Amino acid sequence: MWGMVQMDDDTRQALLLFNRRSAAAEAAAETARRLKKAATAKDEAADALKAAQDGGGGAEVVAEAEAAWRAAVETWQMIRDGREPEPEEEAPAEDETAEDDETPAEEEATAEDEAEAS
Repeated sequence: MWGMVQMDDDTRQALLLFNRRSAAAEAAAETARRLKKAATAKDEAADALKAAQDGGGGAEVVAEAEAAWRAAVETWQMIRDGREPEPEEEAPAEDETAEDDETPAEEEATAEDEAEAS
């Protein structure tokens, strides 16, 4: 339908330069967005850690909050330094094993709760 547009070498070079700069600007904007998101996650994890320490939830709760905070800080630092953070491991695998470990009494209680809700 439409034929190829004929362009001289100067126009072709200018178009290539424009495309490279456009791609670089998009990448920089994406990195800035990811860095802002990581900083927000880091701050939220720090708040959760402070709440766990002040709330007296126990050592296990504080340890979990501290682990989440350390992971958030590490992710933020990696993005800030221009490195790609490692993908997070999937947590649902743990939830599936926990459901399989239910005792018959727990299963009966769950069935009774569902019957009462109907």
